[in-house]
Amino acid sequence: MKLLSILLIPVFLSALPYQITFVGLSDEAILKAMFDASDLVALQDRPPPSINGLRYRIASDIPNLLKVLRAYGYYEGAISSDVQIEKETLQVSLFIRSGPQYQLSSYEVFHDDCTKLAEIPCCAPFTPERLGLTLGEPALSVDIVNAELNLLTELSRCGYPLATVEKRRLLVDMEEKNVEAAACVSEGPLAKFGPMSISGLKAVEPRYVLRRVVWREGGLYSPDEVEETQKWLLNSDLFSSVMISHGTELDEKGELPMKMQISEAKHRQVSLGAFYATVDGPGATFTWTHRNLRGMGEILSLDGEFSKRYLSGTLAYKKPDFLIADLLYRALGEIEREHIHAYIAFTYRFSNSIERKLDNRRNVSIGLEVEHIDVSNSASNGEYLLLTLPIFAKYNTADDLLNPTRGYTIVYQPHFFQSLKEGHQHFIKQRLTTTFYLPIGTHRFVFAGRAQFGSIAGARQKEIPLPVLFLGGSEDDLRGYRYMTVSPLNKHRKPFGGRSAVFLTAEMRFRLTEAIGIVPFADFGTVTFSELPNFKAKWFKSVGAGLRYFTFFGPLRADIGFPLDRRKKVDPPFRIYASIGQTF
Repeated sequence: MKLLSILLIPVFLSALPYQITFVGLSDEAILKAMFDASDLVALQDRPPPSINGLRYRIASDIPNLLKVLRAYGYYEGAISSDVQIEKETLQVSLFIRSGPQYQLSSYEVFHDDCTKLAEIPCCAPFTPERLGLTLGEPALSVDIVNAELNLLTELSRCGYPLATVEKRRLLVDMEEKNVEAAACVSEGPLAKFGPMSISGLKAVEPRYVLRRVVWREGGLYSPDEVEETQKWLLNSDLFSSVMISHGTELDEKGELPMKMQISEAKHRQVSLGAFYATVDGPGATFTWTHRNLRGMGEILSLDGEFSKRYLSGTLAYKKPDFLIADLLYRALGEIEREHIHAYIAFTYRFSNSIERKLDNRRNVSIGLEVEHIDVSNSASNGEYLLLTLPIFAKYNTADDLLNPTRGYTIVYQPHFFQSLKEGHQHFIKQRLTTTFYLPIGTHRFVFAGRAQFGSIAGARQKEIPLPVLFLGGSEDDLRGYRYMTVSPLNKHRKPFGGRSAVFLTAEMRFRLTEAIGIVPFADFGTVTFSELPNFKAKWFKSVGAGLRYFTFFGPLRADIGFPLDRRKKVDPPFRIYASIGQTF
């Protein structure tokens, strides 16, 4: 052991540590690529034993670095080196002369023999623009490689998933300083979807998966249908991963066998939570969920919430693919008690509905609901038994659910009410909500606006339960005012509610850094007795500001709102609100 140590000492003593400097190049992307490709950098912690060893390492490194320059379109690049001794450390300087950056002058797609331009049945011409290239731009290798990937994707969309790029051709014109690029492709056979095998299922029935397969066996192969199927399955929350692949050759029917590898997620979940809110005070939540009832993705859940203001218990059932594909059936039983300044209300509710997502932007639902409401400690006490037909329609072009930065939404909610105690009493409550998001400059500044219009027609005000009437003052409208009190008041400072309402909100969303943002806002609103909104009535106003902390799942929100038309003995000086996601 002592002999081994003695033999190793000369090796360590003879090692020549060195530092590296790249000179003459300012492009950070190319410098990073050179650092990643350089053996001088990778082996810096293992210095050579001699100056000749270092020079050999430098000479071996330069060809790799020249490849990096060519990958970025610098075909006349040159690199020289110099080694100096400074303070017992060798300083290695690499002098880089990049020369002119060559431009991409053409891009063509040939058949696999590289002699004839490709004309693929059912496929549009493969223009550079279609493949993601712009002629006249720098001839970057990464763009040319990505064009080949896009080419294979386009061929797959035409029904040729077994296509391959056989050869890449680059012609460099040193006089014109440009590059002519081409791909030689073998499209392979036209493929149709074949039989599918599924592996990895445990508790989920195979027919549940098969119902969500967008393509049909025997249909022309489409990667978009494969991707849509994968998204549908992942969005069910039943699976942690879904991998869909295909065979490498057609079967005897001329079809392409499909393979699906699935990993199931946990189907049962129990969660407990605690919170404190300026409106609710301390509270707790409980949820139990079974997402795979009977192995068909049916959901049964039990929810409870307990606080000073609100007490509820809900049993809900959801059945996907009800009667037809992509039709969701919901059934819900709920008991709730709400104790706020405006009223105390006990509500018993049973509802069921069907919901259909028409496409990525549109979804609608219709239901039938029976509810018993007992209202006390209010400006309009009473007991009501109502049959309701709720309808919901939404059109959404916003780019994100929790942090939208562009697009708009329109939501229309008509609810038809019929009293089961007084047969002649019936009315309709309508609410129209629209939001829009306008990016200004970069994504760091977004102007967001929302307008809400409400109307109740067909019955006198006293025949309508107070919780059904319009009341302003929440985190969704007129922030800063006492919760659900903005409306005409009685002599005891209790709100009557209204049959019409208008609420307007404007927010300026500034993202200061990747993690922090601020949101100054202004809210306006009016609630009146008339069936239609009265724009000449008193308008309430509030202003405030919010802080946003952006996480991987969405922004955390904290707002403080100040009522500008504060009512004595009703409204606080300010209100604080906290939640996940933007206000709207």
